[in-house]
Amino acid sequence: MALFDNKTSLVRLNPLLDLSFSHICIATFDYHQTSVFPVNVLVMILRDDGKGNDHLEICSEKQCMPLLAGHVYFVPCELEVRFDITPGITTLAIHFNLTFFHGFDIFSGSRHWKMRHDQKFVARILALVNDARDELRTICALKMEVTRFCLSCWPENAGRLTPSVWKYEPVFRFVREHGDAEITVGDLADLAGQRQDVFSRTFSRDIGKSPKELLKSDLLKKISARLLLPQTSVKQIAGELKFSSEFYMSRFFKKHTGLSPSEYQRKFRR
Repeated sequence: MALFDNKTSLVRLNPLLDLSFSHICIATFDYHQTSVFPVNVLVMILRDDGKGNDHLEICSEKQCMPLLAGHVYFVPCELEVRFDITPGITTLAIHFNLTFFHGFDIFSGSRHWKMRHDQKFVARILALVNDARDELRTICALKMEVTRFCLSCWPENAGRLTPSVWKYEPVFRFVREHGDAEITVGDLADLAGQRQDVFSRTFSRDIGKSPKELLKSDLLKKISARLLLPQTSVKQIAGELKFSSEFYMSRFFKKHTGLSPSEYQRKFRR
């Protein structure tokens, strides 16, 4: 009976877990920026000039790591980092979200960054990115590789989410489908049938982040995803997400990421 229950649970959870890419790029460029990304960032160094000037800094720990050829660097979403990259190196970068329950990222709140020397992994990812023979097969293989990497740095507290989030499934689904700048914590509390103070307290205890943080993360992901779409303007995105003005959305995005929407487009839209 226990085995049956476990299989039933796995089937039930399966459609609620999704890995999606928002940015895949091979580039050589100047990038000197402190940022908080709403996505998980996987950076592979294909070439370096040996000067050792390029580095990644985890701001909360004030720890710098040199960017070296054949190395892989993983930065979870919402972790403040600084990249100092010069044209002396070539990077292969993947931005992705591993989402659970209608948009909650598995790595949200994680401080588990990773650096490792893995030339074989870098070579496999590079080969896949350059393989244009069957794009559907390529994206399937790429998801498999990135999923395996995620398992190697799986956050320790992720398991506690499974029993806690079922009762918030309508809330997560509502935020993913209808979340915009006008949605408030009070709206979520009404959906859950609770007073706002009670809902905020129990949600924060169960999920590990407040409802306000959930709404903020959802907005940042939606903005960043739309910014990477071809021929999409900042003004258009602000209107779609019901910000009072383009200026207010730009201020919100820069406050929480360190980049203005136009800067984000210039750096990551290809």
